[in-house]
Amino acid sequence: MNRSLHLSESFVISCGTVTLDIDQSKVLVIYLRKTGEYCLPKGRKDVGEQLEATAVRETYEETGYTIELLPLQLTTLATLHGNDDVRSAIPGGTTEPVAVTQRTTQGVLKIIFWYAARGDSCAIPQMNTTEQDDEDFDAVWCPMDEVVRLLTFHDDKTITARVIEAARGGGSGSKRNCAVST
Repeated sequence: MNRSLHLSESFVISCGTVTLDIDQSKVLVIYLRKTGEYCLPKGRKDVGEQLEATAVRETYEETGYTIELLPLQLTTLATLHGNDDVRSAIPGGTTEPVAVTQRTTQGVLKIIFWYAARGDSCAIPQMNTTEQDDEDFDAVWCPMDEVVRLLTFHDDKTITARVIEAARGGGSGSKRNCAVST
């Protein structure tokens, strides 16, 4: 058994999403202008905020797109109505976290809960998000078939590939075309 203890002043909880527009076969990512990196939207949890709400809020704040969690058929160790161990896909899908990552920077543990979400790449993003002064990035909808190659970080690539695979296994929706303004 491997254990570790982190008191409140030594860790931070963040949440993020892999947001898909299944109809358009696109994934929402963040392009960091300063470094040229592509990553998934995420951010810190507010005091008293539910993890799912953090993921939705942070994605909106960083991208301007309104999203909602996407139920997927994923295997989970979460219990189902009192059963001790599910270890199988939940009928109808689940919006439980699809992954969790941990990073330690300057002695502070960052725990990131990742969720699958759906968004509309044809929508016009809101411009009144709360991007902070030190943040310099753009929201980009990337083709599903190219996004894993484009993402900078290995963890982001792995999580995104898993969400895309699960979403594709869940059936297909009807295609719609975005209106392009010139």
